[in-house]
Amino acid sequence: MAKPIAPFVNVALLYDDSGYVECQERPGRAVGEAPVGLMGRQVAGREFLNAYLTYGCWSELTAVVYNQANANSLLQYFQRHPAARIHERRLRLVPMAAFQEGFLPTPPAPLLYTPCPPDPAFAWARHHSAPGAFALSGVTHTLSTAAAVRVLCELLTAPYEPYDALICTSTAVVRMVRSVTDAYADYLRDRHGMAPALRIGLETIPLGVDPHRFRPPTAEERSARRAALKIADDEVAVLFVGRFAPHAKAHPYPMFHGIAQAARETGRRAHLILSGWAAHPAVPQAFLDAAGTFAAGIPVSVVDGMDPDWRFGVWHAADVFTSLSDSIQETFGLVVVEAMASGLPVVVSDWDGYRDLVVDGGTGWLVPTCMVRGATSEATVRLILGANDYDAFLGECNQAVAVDPAAAANAYARLFEDAALRRRMGDAGRRTVLERFTWAGVIKAYEDLWRWQESERRAWLARRPPSPPRPGGPPCFPAPEVAFGRYPSRMLADDDRLKTVAGAESHLGRIVSLPLTNYAADRRVADEAVLRTLLATTADARSIAELIDQLSRQGIPQSRGRATLAWLLKYGLMRWE
Repeated sequence: MAKPIAPFVNVALLYDDSGYVECQERPGRAVGEAPVGLMGRQVAGREFLNAYLTYGCWSELTAVVYNQANANSLLQYFQRHPAARIHERRLRLVPMAAFQEGFLPTPPAPLLYTPCPPDPAFAWARHHSAPGAFALSGVTHTLSTAAAVRVLCELLTAPYEPYDALICTSTAVVRMVRSVTDAYADYLRDRHGMAPALRIGLETIPLGVDPHRFRPPTAEERSARRAALKIADDEVAVLFVGRFAPHAKAHPYPMFHGIAQAARETGRRAHLILSGWAAHPAVPQAFLDAAGTFAAGIPVSVVDGMDPDWRFGVWHAADVFTSLSDSIQETFGLVVVEAMASGLPVVVSDWDGYRDLVVDGGTGWLVPTCMVRGATSEATVRLILGANDYDAFLGECNQAVAVDPAAAANAYARLFEDAALRRRMGDAGRRTVLERFTWAGVIKAYEDLWRWQESERRAWLARRPPSPPRPGGPPCFPAPEVAFGRYPSRMLADDDRLKTVAGAESHLGRIVSLPLTNYAADRRVADEAVLRTLLATTADARSIAELIDQLSRQGIPQSRGRATLAWLLKYGLMRWE
């Protein structure tokens, strides 16, 4: 990425509670691809928002909100945040329903950030109404749903520009995005003879962690937490934190087998702590049953990972952290960074974003993983056809990923028998977090990217002559008068002449007052006084162009003026000659 040259600019955030508010309710049944319970992306979103308000160099924050509930939630959070008390810092809310009027053609901020890959709808709206008006910037989280992959394919076909950016939380995510878009580009090339390529930039910026909340414990804190879990002084406590979801997070077999094998080989006593939550109450018991089978003799403590006290305090009881993820849902591994910030050595799978976080042999161990080519070749077909639901799809993929159980056992054994190694790795992990994964550093990287995007947007505009809004609506869905233009008997043009029907002014009040004849009023002129003036000036026939010009001089946009004339025609207040 080039060195930023533009001055800092305020940005707009797309805000929805699902992207920024941690779910504190007990999980219920998932619906379709929607996750349930506390999710990593929610944790990351809330931490990002807090960090941006705290460390960002902004003076006015614009938020695009989907509904009033979202607006109230954000406003309440903002007002309680210390950043709101800083002089001249303001929050501006733009309802999604008013996005077109609020952002096009002159947006309140030159960059819109989304807590997910940028929605193609924003690119199409910009392309139609005001090319170059603002840049798009969004971040990746889970990319394994059919909907997420469709958005990645649209990165090639929707009108994204070089000044837009997709923020990938790991190099593995960059490779995944490239794999999907390269495959789709090959299809487009073979099918249509074109040469498609990504215009949007791919930038790698990790997630962050609060090193004050996640930190090594004092001797008293460690002793108290271990006593609460009945962990003996001579036991090596191994901690797993995450959802109890063998198909969607991490299958516990290599963890159970590896810990038990390491305890036997080293003669050291081990204690396993499982901290998390499950989508169904039967799942934790299934984990305990599996532990009894694959890790017989190893004591297991189960902690409620949604209890705030244990969520942030369970780290203090542990000697080692482990997460042998084998799910395609994983993209980064926030819990791994939290463990390192807490001063713990880690044993994690060599999988997706995990390998960006851990220095193998330095801050912990990476356990090899493998897949068999062809084992899941039909899985996505079943998903997009609906033959498999999303959970079944994840399960099919998970069962085709192997985490080397012998390598896991060896990694645990090396840490079990060497307390000094555990301390060195834990200290190294803490230093790594302070150098690379604090939210203050992550926010700086975001703002550097946004400055660069702004300089690129300005350069892009300088290379292009100004252009009016594109007629006919966006190509992905042309305006109804284009898409359905052959439906009516006639399409009236600007030189067609309209005339007020005799008695129209006496009927206007009744037409305006009836719900049956007055819906969608926000898309046209609803001011009865303006309508009466318009009817009075059309006693003699006038062209549509003349009438639009008259309305424009009153500050009424052309599209609203044309919709007004159509409404007057619809209810017999005007007629065309």
